[in-house]
Amino acid sequence: MTEPSRDLARTMLQVAFIGALAAGCFWILRPFLLSMIWATAIVVATWPLMLRLQAYLGGGAAWP
Repeated sequence: MTEPSRDLARTMLQVAFIGALAAGCFWILRPFLLSMIWATAIVVATWPLMLRLQAYLGGGAAWP
C-alpha cells in the first residue's frame, strides 16, 4: 500500500520541479518577451519577400 503514495509524492515533486523550471525561464526571459514578439512579427511579415528575393537571386543561402 505504500507504493501508490510514494508514486504520488514522486509525481508531485516532478510537477513542482517542472513548474519551478518554467517559472524561472519565464522570469529570466521576461525582459525580452516584447522584443521576441516584435521579431517574430517581422519575420512572419517579411518571409514571402525573402522567398521571392532568394528565387530572384538564384536560390539558396549565400554561404556554402
